[in-house]
Amino acid sequence: MSQDNATLEKLRREIDRIDDSIHDLLIERSALVERVAAAKVGDRVTLRPGREAQILRRLLSRHKGRFPKMAMIRIWREIMGALVGLQGPFSVAVHAPGRSTSSLELARNHFGVVAPLHAYRSAGQVVRAVADGHAAAGVVPLTPGTEAADEAEPWWASLTVGSGEPPRVVARLPFAAALPVKGSSEPPQALVITCRDHDETGDDRTVMVLETGPDVSRDRLRAVLAAGGLEPAGLLAIYRHGGVWLHLVEVLGHVTASDPRLTTLVAPKDPVSHISVIGGYATPFAPEALL
Repeated sequence: MSQDNATLEKLRREIDRIDDSIHDLLIERSALVERVAAAKVGDRVTLRPGREAQILRRLLSRHKGRFPKMAMIRIWREIMGALVGLQGPFSVAVHAPGRSTSSLELARNHFGVVAPLHAYRSAGQVVRAVADGHAAAGVVPLTPGTEAADEAEPWWASLTVGSGEPPRVVARLPFAAALPVKGSSEPPQALVITCRDHDETGDDRTVMVLETGPDVSRDRLRAVLAAGGLEPAGLLAIYRHGGVWLHLVEVLGHVTASDPRLTTLVAPKDPVSHISVIGGYATPFAPEALL
């Protein structure tokens, strides 16, 4: 055997040893997750997007070498998606109207190849599937800046009502996305809902619905939020129903329904008559961070 062949053979044996170590650690991690599941008996929802975001941020911060960051994240998303299913029944309802597959692909990329996905014709059906327990999580569309007139109520308006543990926004998709190719269309975006509150991760955004009278401008709304100590991050959508306008907005930081700043925003002198926090999410990676 030539010296070059002997060197190659030695390197391949070393790769096999590393593969075995990775596999052993994956088996060990699965066993730990089963113990976590046993400690959370009675917990209806096993999905913890905030915890997953913290894991990926930590790994990205320590990553080095030439192995692509996007590939590293893809591997861990598959691991975490598969292990969620080990903790209890888990399926995902996805808004996929007509023959569109973009939302299904978005959900598959996030939850992995193991999670069962079920397509629904409307976002409202997705919300009901999650609320009724037919799906553990739902993927609903997000089209920033859209407006709806006196038509069918948007899915996010239904999250402002309900008793018990209604669905809440807990993640935004994609959590990790590459820079768009020049000339290509804007990639689809979506929100994940499940019947639990959103976790605080240290870098978050909160999603809320503000009810106002008609003809309240975006600038006015931003000014009201800022005056109340909330930093607006974006106006996602508006729904107009007669004399009532509902604004789907996001603000920087983790805000709960009991936050005292919300109370100060609802006053006779202000245009906001009601506020509902409908969830939040860990801020997704900027594409530049994945280069």
